Order: sequence, then structure tokens, then C-alpha cells
Amino acid sequence: MRLEARNLSLAYGQVTALRDLSADVHGRVIGILGATASGKTSLLQVIAGFLPPSGGEVRIDGEPVSARHRQNMAFVPQEPGVFPFFQRPKETLSLALSLKGIESSDYAQRFLDALGLGEEDRSASGYSTGMKQKVRIAYAMIHTPKLLLLDEPMTGLDVHERFRVLRLLDHLRDPVSIIFSTHHPEEAAGICDEILILNRGRAVAWGNPSEITARAAGHVFEASISLQRLPLETDWRLVSAERDGDYLHLRTVGISPPNAHPVPPRLTDAYVLLTSEHESDD
Repeated sequence: MRLEARNLSLAYGQVTALRDLSADVHGRVIGILGATASGKTSLLQVIAGFLPPSGGEVRIDGEPVSARHRQNMAFVPQEPGVFPFFQRPKETLSLALSLKGIESSDYAQRFLDALGLGEEDRSASGYSTGMKQKVRIAYAMIHTPKLLLLDEPMTGLDVHERFRVLRLLDHLRDPVSIIFSTHHPEEAAGICDEILILNRGRAVAWGNPSEITARAAGHVFEASISLQRLPLETDWRLVSAERDGDYLHLRTVGISPPNAHPVPPRLTDAYVLLTSEHESDD
């Protein structure tokens, strides 16, 4: 799948959510990476047809997104809304199938088995957050979309549940193309063919994880300092910090801190560097 944004803009009254956004990304799994209020949800809602853009357009495989495309999309928002978690998942999926004219509880059971939920014969209201997210994705997939849009599908999940959902998305890449938003670079690095990084409604970088990561080469450093409070305002950007006995181990991007040494970059380093550069441009 090829997703293109051409001079895309979106404004809510006095608030501008997307600013002349242009990008071109390819793949079966595409990640939209950015902080809160970077424009991720707005972009997904424009693609899904929930919001008309103020200017520009979105194209899929070279064609402007139309009602025909959107008939083959499924959108899973960040908030579950009124989803029927009070039901057993098999009941929820069986009802969705019956609305499509498919009367087969065996099909629903096979679907749940594939998601690792086949042994759960209870109301989904008692499920963990990650298991509930799986049920929501299963419900979206019952409608056999060609494109699955997910807004922050790993929000609120612990480390174990996040990777369970990521594995599910990775296994779904064969029957369906996926676009999902996240503010965690490591989630995007794990399964995405290509990534679009947004910052304050603008596209600041796009490409495969390796290409984006390479843009931080020579700008990533590690240093150990005597234990003290985390530094406040500095000329360099802090990516991570770990306390170890009497020392604080820092990983930074941009200008090298004192007594630091360069290290190979990761996607998280490139994300911090690239979004920080554009913040300074505003």
C-alpha cells in the first residue's frame, strides 16, 4: 500500500491540527509517530473520512481517497466508547457475523483461537486492557477490511500486553494493510515497514526505520556523571537516564555533554533529534 499526503491541512476554528503536510510512505504496516497534539489522530480521521481536510488531499495507491476506499476501511479509535465488553467475545463476534449474513459460531471461535482468546468463555468486562484491545481489533477484522486504521492501540498497556498487541498486528499484515499511530518509537521500529514522524502538525521525516535512524548518526552520545538530580535545561537533548550506584548514565542527542562518547543511533534517538530540531524552528 502507498499512502500519500499532498499539502494536507486541517483547522478546527483557531486551532491548526495539520500544517501543509506532505509525505509519501509505503508498506503493509505504516506507523504514524508523534507526541500528543502532533496531528496523528487528525491524520487518521482524515484518511477514514471522519473529517474533511481544510486543504490538500490524501491518496492511497495513487488515487484520492474516496467513499469507495472507505467502504473497505475499519477504524479502531483510541477510546473504546460504547463497545459491548459486557458480552462474551464470541457473542460479540457472532452478532457482527450475523449482520453480514454469516450464521457461524464456529467461524467466530476460530477467529478467537487465532487471537489467543479461544479459551476465554466469560464477559470481556473482566479482561485486561490488552485483551480488550484484541477483542476490538477482532471486531474490526470481522468486517474483512483491506485497510485497518488504529489510533494509539497500545496506550495504557504494560510492556507484556504491548508486545502481545504488536505481535497480533504483525500477524495481520498478510490479510490487511495497517496504519497505526503511536508515541513510542520502539513500537514503530518493531513492526513498521515505513514510518511517518509528525511534529506540531507537520511531517518532519518519513521512510523505513533504518533510513530514519541513520539521520541521527554522529549525534548520539552516552555519558556517566556522578549521581545527582536529572539535568534541567541543557544544550543537548536527554533520551534516557539510568541510575547505577553512584553514577547516572545518560543517553543524549545533539550537542555532546561533557566526557561523553558517541554511540550508534536507535530510532528513538532519531525521533528525539528530528522533532527537537523542528521545535527550535517554530
